Amino acid sequence: MKKHFGLLAMLILATLPCAAQTLKLYDNFSGPFISPSKWSPQWQCGGTVMECVREIQEDKLRLRVRAYGASDTNDGAQFGSSGLSLVNNSVTDIAADLVVLHSAAQACSANPGFGGGGHAQVLLFGSFFNGGAGTSDDDVQAYLQLDHYATLQGGMVDVGGFLFHQGFFGNVDLGLVNVGERVRVELVWDKPNHRFVVRLFRPLYRTTTEQFMPYTISDTTAAVSPSRSIDANVFPANCAGTRKSAELEVLFDDVLVR
Repeated sequence: MKKHFGLLAMLILATLPCAAQTLKLYDNFSGPFISPSKWSPQWQCGGTVMECVREIQEDKLRLRVRAYGASDTNDGAQFGSSGLSLVNNSVTDIAADLVVLHSAAQACSANPGFGGGGHAQVLLFGSFFNGGAGTSDDDVQAYLQLDHYATLQGGMVDVGGFLFHQGFFGNVDLGLVNVGERVRVELVWDKPNHRFVVRLFRPLYRTTTEQFMPYTISDTTAAVSPSRSIDANVFPANCAGTRKSAELEVLFDDVLVR
């Protein structure tokens, strides 16, 4: 029987606020292939990416990516991604049951950017509305991330959220979770209250944490390039004289929406 009818789902439901329990299943990845009626592919791999996976594996969506930084500079990082976008780009609430199987990044002491080196991140994100200029550059984006920086202790990822509109702002933190721990994360556009909400449910500990990301931008104009996506991203640090890597593997059980 598919796992969303099992003990994990029961534990998650026990910790959820009533509003969150109204989410509807979007995809449980029970078919042999990713459904083109539900998902559209994103550009992935390329650049310095050496391994890149996007597939259904045992009723889960598996995203994996590993890349290397440049070895001729101590400035910046490279980028690699494996992800999907929802065909339904109008949902205001997206949640996912997932397990980060591996998340790691090697530090470069000569390149202190990105927290002392590179990082790896799982993202739920989207472009939800436009600030009023009517161009895609003016779309307002919201993100929920499960991030591992090179300076973070091994076996942990930090869950948080942030907004983007002509620059990053509104950063919030939901705390650390363990690599290998099953969690549900949720990103909500609470338009009536002019804010986004990020939530973290940890069934093993029966805890729920949420943070608010308010904004003062006008939200009456539709996004020029609306999107709702799930990604596995890596940012390996550039490090002169040596190759530094960043890698990430995540399994998505269920994606739910409202």
